Amino acid sequence: MTKLNSIGISRTPASNTGLNSQTPKNAPLTTPKKGYEVSADYITFTCPINGQAEIDLIINLIQGTFDESIEFCYKMATFDGKHYSASSVGSLRGTRVYANYPGPDRPFGEVRFKLPGRALAAASMYELRDCLCVLREMFSATCSRFDSAIDDYSKVIDLDEVKLAQDLGNFAHVEVVGYHESGERGGAEKGRTITFGSRSSESYLRIYDKAVQSNGEIDAIRYEVEFKGDKAQALFEQFTEFTHGDEQGAAKCLAGAALGAVRFCDRSSKEKNLDRLDDLPWYKKLCNSVVSGFRLRVRKKERFLDDAIQWVVKAVIPTLAMIRKYMGDEAFLQWVYDCTDEAMPMLSKIKLEKIQQQQQLDKEEQHNRTTTERRTTMREAMFEDGLYWD
Repeated sequence: MTKLNSIGISRTPASNTGLNSQTPKNAPLTTPKKGYEVSADYITFTCPINGQAEIDLIINLIQGTFDESIEFCYKMATFDGKHYSASSVGSLRGTRVYANYPGPDRPFGEVRFKLPGRALAAASMYELRDCLCVLREMFSATCSRFDSAIDDYSKVIDLDEVKLAQDLGNFAHVEVVGYHESGERGGAEKGRTITFGSRSSESYLRIYDKAVQSNGEIDAIRYEVEFKGDKAQALFEQFTEFTHGDEQGAAKCLAGAALGAVRFCDRSSKEKNLDRLDDLPWYKKLCNSVVSGFRLRVRKKERFLDDAIQWVVKAVIPTLAMIRKYMGDEAFLQWVYDCTDEAMPMLSKIKLEKIQQQQQLDKEEQHNRTTTERRTTMREAMFEDGLYWD
């Protein structure tokens, strides 16, 4: 039987290499076809502050760790469960920042950061651990939400078996369950999400087909747990206690936390002592495989403007074609240039960085293509001269 503590840190012995995790930003562009990937999927933390200087330091740390760019407005009022006197107005990867400054009624202010999976994916596991460690030790950060996710490429998790376990009550540590189907009307594929726990509880498990949710980009079953409150803080503290560079320990910490949120076991005997119950076979295999191994995760480089171009092609071009037909070619082109010239000064820092980032990716891809073509040409020439053989 797999032993898990209150937030799920596994004590399963290591035996194989099935686990992946977040990898360095410039890792090769490949996608695993089997095995498992573990990652932090969402983190919310809060730090006490004396003033703007500390906010700037933390923003710089976040930007450097996650290749992020944050536009912070010092006087923009917003509401996020409480009143904040300032907030971010935009970011490259979706990070949000909210701040309250010290005042007559409070000696210290606070700043809250919300880091989504898109930002967290830009850092390796040890970079994430080091960043959170600095936030905890130097800025007294506390964590109110910490999501841990496992992507099962080997399909050890069968959604039908998970649903059967839910229907038969073969699970422990939660009382509330749910089942949801989603998809386009008339669509062939329907997404299924099986949940354990409530959104208001300190741990909430979602299991679903990531292939459907990602339109085929990630062919895996996602096992995702949302920790809040004391459990989020406990995971935050345990995750930051691993030594620098111990990616395996940090990854196993996240995986163990996710697997420990709900235990899937055979309760047909009505035995009340959980230690005497057997784990369900698929859950036991998942625990033994995922928590015991480690292999780095590979992340895909993002091309932000590709989506924008595709949206223009699908949604805007038909209307532009009508306007061109109405105006004529010369007047239409002049109108397009005039409109875009007026919009150029309004491009935000975020948009300009998106442009620079994609231009750099274009250069890298062109360099790779040129290098490949040059090598092919050289090989063909050497074949012709009799200088090359296999």
